[in-house]
Amino acid sequence: MFSTSFNHERSFQSWHLDGYSFFAVAVEPGTWTPEKRKNYNLLDAVSRHTIQVYPKCWAAILLTFDNCGMWNIRSENSERRYLGQQLYASVLSPEKSLRDEYNMPESSLQCGLVKDKPKINPYAGA
Repeated sequence: MFSTSFNHERSFQSWHLDGYSFFAVAVEPGTWTPEKRKNYNLLDAVSRHTIQVYPKCWAAILLTFDNCGMWNIRSENSERRYLGQQLYASVLSPEKSLRDEYNMPESSLQCGLVKDKPKINPYAGA
């Protein structure tokens, strides 16, 4: 899975992946386009937990998950994180298990594409 982060601001931003590593495959100035993929370093990219995205730049990371569960990629800036500057990647398992992924909290808010969708039924375990 590839993820790209853009920074249109004048200060740098840091992004962190909790509990796992990713490969920083590109950090470049300007605007990302699909043609930029040919510049990705797929041979000897550095494994990291946090990446900095410099002003007016973009960064691309490669994620290779080897187990099921929910992964949180988030801004290191607490104000930005509070305002929702984060994303979740879910690696599905053929079997439902609280070992791999907890139920969504009852107090969770939904927005965007899932705003009007019904919440998933909680799993109680076997």
